[in-house]
Amino acid sequence: MKDENKNTEVQKLISCVRKGEQSAFIELLGLYNPLVQSEVARHGEALGDFDLDDLRQTALVALYRAALNFDLAQEEVAFGLYAKICISNALATHLRALRRRTVEVPVGDDWDEVQSGDESDPAGRIMAEENLQLLRTRIRALLSPFENCVWDLFTAGFSVGEIAVRLQKESRSIENAIYRIRQKLRGSLNRDGE
Repeated sequence: MKDENKNTEVQKLISCVRKGEQSAFIELLGLYNPLVQSEVARHGEALGDFDLDDLRQTALVALYRAALNFDLAQEEVAFGLYAKICISNALATHLRALRRRTVEVPVGDDWDEVQSGDESDPAGRIMAEENLQLLRTRIRALLSPFENCVWDLFTAGFSVGEIAVRLQKESRSIENAIYRIRQKLRGSLNRDGE
């Protein structure tokens, strides 16, 4: 009976997440945070704290996408198992991409913009990495879970149409989200500049 109550609660939360209710996603995350943390720990054993934060963000986006894509009509697979598979796959994909970038991008090419410009200055590089992480954290805090999904895909180079297909939304909804994201970022930058 306890499992039935949890399944009903999860289904209600998923329905609310699909309507764009941020508080519902926060509740859903509360239920599945141990799963998120264990998957991040399992996949990120050899990574530093900086990369673990990226993995956590990837896991949260995967949980959000799982809520959007889970078939509520079927009864064979519980949401927890479906979410675990989605999170695990997303983390594995993220790590493969991270390894490819490490192998394919010579140190200095892309890092010149992030680093202080000199590899002999590890303190400058660490400060630049911390500033970049701080910026990512601030952006994540500004945006709703849906906007964070759109932002991740948009900055990864996906077009509006491709994002709409991936998130199973109308292109207009994605365009509106991108507009809201830009407005929020501009507003935040303008406040910082004052």
